[in-house]
Amino acid sequence: MPSMVERIINAYNWWNGINKIKEGLKEKNPDAIKFGVISAAAINFTSFFDPVQTHQGAEIVAIAARSRAKAEAQVANYKLTAAKVYDSYEEVLQDPNVEAVYIPLPNGLHHKWAINALKAGKHVLIEKPVGSNAAEAKEIQDCARETGKIALEAYHWRLHPAAHRVKEIIESGKYGHVTATSSKMVIPPGAIGADDIRFNYALGGGASMDLCYVVSGSLYWASAPNDVKGTTFEVLEAKSRVSKLDKRVDEAMEATFVIRNADSARPPVMCTTTCKLVLPKFLGFIPQFWDLTPTTVVELEQAKIELTAFIAPYIGHKIIITEKSGKKTVETVYKDGPVWGKRGEPWWTTYRYQLEAFVDRVKAYKNQEPYNGPWVDMDESVKLMEIIDGIYKKAGMPLRGAE
Repeated sequence: MPSMVERIINAYNWWNGINKIKEGLKEKNPDAIKFGVISAAAINFTSFFDPVQTHQGAEIVAIAARSRAKAEAQVANYKLTAAKVYDSYEEVLQDPNVEAVYIPLPNGLHHKWAINALKAGKHVLIEKPVGSNAAEAKEIQDCARETGKIALEAYHWRLHPAAHRVKEIIESGKYGHVTATSSKMVIPPGAIGADDIRFNYALGGGASMDLCYVVSGSLYWASAPNDVKGTTFEVLEAKSRVSKLDKRVDEAMEATFVIRNADSARPPVMCTTTCKLVLPKFLGFIPQFWDLTPTTVVELEQAKIELTAFIAPYIGHKIIITEKSGKKTVETVYKDGPVWGKRGEPWWTTYRYQLEAFVDRVKAYKNQEPYNGPWVDMDESVKLMEIIDGIYKKAGMPLRGAE
């Protein structure tokens, strides 16, 4: 049965006529980047198969899963006609036709297989979070440098024009410096079961891990462009609601931390984040279906900017600017923008923009050309995991991968 997210994407594709577009893009370019996929994860269609089907510069040529039957089912269900099914992840990495590997494994396995893929000479697109902790993230970064290969953590929302537009407004200086941020993400009631891997400590489970988008938003808005490595942070407070099944796993987390930039002209930024895998029932019996839209807010000296649906702005978002004078403006951005320039289509999902950037970066690598397009640098990935580690420590919880 398709997941809720996949059903949403199917409806989105139907509404926008994407399936007809896919028919016209079946033929891949001769120099298309050839991908292998390790894991028949439920997210595969939404995050990777669907974007690849609209990109003539990307092709899936290999897939493996713990169960060969599951891999074969995905090949059949999603018409991955060029994909060879393997019995093990190692065989995908050994395939000389595979140039890059998409890794949608459980969080706790990202580090191991990213390292294995890089050492096998493959570029890697790794689902977020990139590792179980900051030390693992740093090891992936170091391995990518040592092997000369490309590693990208899949913070797809960061590559959408809506996020770039908000950042452009912030950096214009029109409304002064950023002083505070707040980001919220909640999983709808009934979307995941109690036995979901998100609640498995050994596999890197926890709200702060799976819903790490909220920390990603805070760091992106608060940091000076191209200097995230120079930022420092301090976690001031972290309150967890732990799982009844495993007290090492947070089913919800609220955190407050301050981010400071190397540029002393920028004031400290107070960041608050809320992430919930589980919503307790209102009054003990009413499912909370309200206030579920993932939202991020940036407070500046002279205005407030709100980006609704920030992790999936392609479905529908608003950039709401409220000035201290009371003046309010609202805009949306679905293509082009300050980073992409004249590029993209209104129907491109965040995952499609992510694939565009990854393919462009790999092609630049192959052609020995510089890449100046949209990207999420591994410095940012490492810093994010450092903050998440800090949140767990402040909450009195063990780091993932620490036991």
